Amino acid sequence: MKILISSLLITTSILSTNAFAARVSYKCYLDTSKGKTIAFYRWDATNVNAKVASLVATKVHRADGKSYYVKEALECVPQSEDFASKAAKRLDKQTLR
Repeated sequence: MKILISSLLITTSILSTNAFAARVSYKCYLDTSKGKTIAFYRWDATNVNAKVASLVATKVHRADGKSYYVKEALECVPQSEDFASKAAKRLDKQTLR
């Protein structure tokens, strides 16, 4: 019985560790109702394309306390990578983390 409980605990901890490891931080270059901006998200690596597609018509909360609607998700990359667009790279350098 002790062996069964121990193996269940180990399996549960491994599964929860794997689920946590699958989440990746992303930064997205967005066209909003107020202009272009960079927003940060943390998503499961398995459904990134669906998450990016679902950004349109959602609100982005800015540091100034205002909310703006997303008109288009222009580019999303893992936070450790650089954007392909020069405009996105320039804005990314100005964006506080």
